[in-house]
Amino acid sequence: MSKRNTFYVAIGISLFLTIAIGCFSQEPEKQSYKSWSIFPILMYDSDIGVGYGGRAKFVDYLHKKESFDLILFNSSKGERWYVFTFSILDPEIRQMKKYGFSFDLKAEYDKYLNYSYYGLGADSKKDEETVYTFETKSVQLTFSRGFTPQFVVEVSYVVRNLNTFNIRENETNTLLAETLKQEGNKFSPFFSIVLRYDTSDSQIHPTRGFRLLFQTDVAANALGNNNASFNRTTVDFRKYFLVFGTKDVLAFRALVQGISGSSIPLADYSVLGGGAIMNAMRGYKLNRFVDKGKFLFNAEYRFPIIWRLGGNLFVDTGTVWPALSEIHFKTVAFDYGWGLRFYLPDFVARFDMGFSKEGTGIYFNFGHIF
Repeated sequence: MSKRNTFYVAIGISLFLTIAIGCFSQEPEKQSYKSWSIFPILMYDSDIGVGYGGRAKFVDYLHKKESFDLILFNSSKGERWYVFTFSILDPEIRQMKKYGFSFDLKAEYDKYLNYSYYGLGADSKKDEETVYTFETKSVQLTFSRGFTPQFVVEVSYVVRNLNTFNIRENETNTLLAETLKQEGNKFSPFFSIVLRYDTSDSQIHPTRGFRLLFQTDVAANALGNNNASFNRTTVDFRKYFLVFGTKDVLAFRALVQGISGSSIPLADYSVLGGGAIMNAMRGYKLNRFVDKGKFLFNAEYRFPIIWRLGGNLFVDTGTVWPALSEIHFKTVAFDYGWGLRFYLPDFVARFDMGFSKEGTGIYFNFGHIF
């Protein structure tokens, strides 16, 4: 590891621990779901630089088993990420319960001044990175019903605008810039259905059980989208075991995704790379691999350290492909690493450091990867 990376790691860990120890939270009251958690952010991420902001979540203050969740975040490399989520019932409250209907409203603004595209395929070249600015504005409305404590159906409509601009041409491959210019500014809503069978004991910090999710996303003219037409299917399986006692957790996730259609925005392709939940290859840069399908496998060992602080060891592996018939396992990517977790009543803060043949990734975010 270079001296520069070592310095950033030391700074990242110090900031993570300092902020974690100084965070604010209130445990749920007895006979009530009421709680709140506030977490200030000051961190370093290899994709977005030095970041600052905060997250706050309030649960059951209206006595309707609802929650309000707010994230405000800026970074030195130009990410602007603002998210507001209102849920009734709160996801943790409805976990492993049969319920009539639940409603989630999520409004999100995300802007990267320095986003990257390397071309399609598992064999895309790192040195052909083409940088641009990418902006997303979205509002997601979700209705769900718990038919049994384990089986849930969710129906969502996502209204969003995708904007690709300020493209910096790479001399090694000028065709990538031309591809990005065709993206432009698009209003591109889509409809989504999720079937979930979930026996895990928590949405925030699962320690046992499994989750099986089947999701299909559809964009079409009949659904209000005049700029895209596609169908994207995702199957996501997650398994959790308690090992070495009551607090150490071994977790696995296998995910397969494919997309087809006559007009697919680049932002909707299958992606691997970075520290995002659906794309987690933590030793590779954000959006490192892109194509019409992907396979992703993650494994983590989560263990307690002291108080609310925990540790994490992980491996990630995966690949992308243009079609199932064209999968080449010789191009499978692999990384490994370690991390820290800080557990609050209403969410988890995470810090991860991943290593691969292409370098080191450092990430800070909220919630477990899976």
